[in-house]
Amino acid sequence: MENVMRFRENTRRLERKLANMNKADCCCEISTTKCFMLVEIGRKPGISVKELAEKLDVDKSVVSRYLEELVKKEYVQRNISNEDRRWVTISLLPEGIKRFEKIEHDMNEKFKQVLDAIPKEQQEHVIASLEYYVEACRKVEEQYDQ
Repeated sequence: MENVMRFRENTRRLERKLANMNKADCCCEISTTKCFMLVEIGRKPGISVKELAEKLDVDKSVVSRYLEELVKKEYVQRNISNEDRRWVTISLLPEGIKRFEKIEHDMNEKFKQVLDAIPKEQQEHVIASLEYYVEACRKVEEQYDQ
C-alpha cells in the first residue's frame, strides 16, 4: 500500500505542476481546455468536432460550446461539409495560428527545461515510463466506462 500512496501523491504533485505550467502558457483570456483545443486544431487542421472531443476526452457538447467562444474571438472557423451538413471541421484563423504558435513554442521551451533537468541517462526511461503510465490510465478508465 505504501507504493500506492507514493504513486498517488506523486501523481497529484505532477498534476498541480502541469496545471500551473499550462495555466501560465495557455493565454490569460481563455481556459486551459480552450487552449488545448487550439493546440489540437493547430496540430491537425481540418479536425472534426468528433475527433477533437475524442482527443480531449470530453463530450462533443462541451467542444461545441467552447468552439463557439473561440469562433467569437476569431481564433477558429467552422467548415461545414457540402456533402453532409452534419460534418463540421475546424481550422485556425490568423489570430488562432498566432496563439497556437506561441503556445507550442513556450510549452516546448518549458518541457525542454524540465527534460534537461533530468539526467541524460534517465531521460528515455522517464519518457517510456510516462508512456506506460498513460496507457495504464487508459486501460483503467476503459474498465470504468463499460
